[in-house]
Amino acid sequence: MKNLFLFILLLISPRLFAQELQITPYGFIKASVTGADHALASFSNINLSAPTLAIARTRAIDENSRSSFQVAQSRFGATITKSEKVSGRFELDFIDFGKSSPTTQMVPRVRRALVTYKGEGFHLDIGQDWDLFSPTTAYTYDIVGLYFNAGNTGFQRQQLQYHRNLSAWQLSAALGMAGNNPGTADADLEIANSPTYSIRAKHTAGNWIYGYSGIYSRINFATSNDRWTEAYGNNLFFERETPSFGIKAELFQGQNLANIGALSLARATATHDVREWGGFVSMQVPVNENNKIFGGVGCDRIDNKGSIAAANISATGVVNNNATGARTNFLSRIGLDHQIEKDFSWLIELSRYETSSKLSASSYQTYITHALETGILWKF
Repeated sequence: MKNLFLFILLLISPRLFAQELQITPYGFIKASVTGADHALASFSNINLSAPTLAIARTRAIDENSRSSFQVAQSRFGATITKSEKVSGRFELDFIDFGKSSPTTQMVPRVRRALVTYKGEGFHLDIGQDWDLFSPTTAYTYDIVGLYFNAGNTGFQRQQLQYHRNLSAWQLSAALGMAGNNPGTADADLEIANSPTYSIRAKHTAGNWIYGYSGIYSRINFATSNDRWTEAYGNNLFFERETPSFGIKAELFQGQNLANIGALSLARATATHDVREWGGFVSMQVPVNENNKIFGGVGCDRIDNKGSIAAANISATGVVNNNATGARTNFLSRIGLDHQIEKDFSWLIELSRYETSSKLSASSYQTYITHALETGILWKF
């Protein structure tokens, strides 16, 4: 840990490598408090670190209200430029979804680590970066949770990306890792020997951006019954930002996307494939020079609900095998961004999570949870 921070300090020193490298640090500090009237899950962990859905309340304690102070979503990054052709980027945050309210127990998490090579009319991104699939983010104070599990699906992936610029269009393709495995031994992901294949076509005209992205891979349940199946997704995205209005939106449909690292609900089992569709719309409107109102709605819905695994939550609150049991997740938000100084704001955001969960083969229950988050954000 100490060596990592020493490395970061050395990296951003303006005197180091001054003859060859241009180093530009960036990031933000987010300090907030979140309260909820019932239990929420940050992906597959019952805590308030980056809420994404209302967890099935299989324990009496999950009916209780709760609150947490957080700074773990804060972020630090640096771009390193060697020449017009070669540059790189490191980016860290401190989130750990397996820790409810850490203080000194926070650890850095590598978000991005990549090299960019620019050629004539094209560029390559090599390393860990935002997925080519589902490229749009959203206006929200939950910067890590975004609208994931509720219509937004693309996250970080280790990949080789190729981008070709053709006038107003950018055509891209990528070869990537089909998920992640934080365990100590190779498992289904590595044994399958099957990467992801992604494509994207993006059109930019002034402040309009829209396009299509797609992803495909094969899955092998090698450590259980050796079943092979397919994972895929199709995505339409749209963005428009002006001084008076901003909108970002996505629509998607796919199968088994959660198995290949996408942040959606559809997770295949060793016996069943799971299909889904969804999308989100997020907007931002300036009220005056110092205030902006932002908000949005998002939804992710499983088509073949009988194929999903039922919620599997232990008495201690561990969600076993990522089995939240979520069949449909609907998220709505509204917030206020008050600028105190340039790049320094106080924000408040109210969120409503409505999640239908599978409890058994024939039992489904809808849970509604409200959350309020407020705090500061300083960008640098």
